[in-house]
Amino acid sequence: MLRWSFGLHEEADAIEKSVAAVMSEGFRTRDIASEGDKCIGTVQFGDMVASAVGG
Repeated sequence: MLRWSFGLHEEADAIEKSVAAVMSEGFRTRDIASEGDKCIGTVQFGDMVASAVGG
């Protein structure tokens, strides 16, 4: 939405990179978790992504 509807490419890149960073640490929500992943809720995942974007 940020990229295609609002033309906010840098912001979209920052969020995508933050999601990838959280996932690279092994965190997943239950719906996409595999064996060995650290399963967390969507609120916690979102908070971790927001923290990664901000810092």
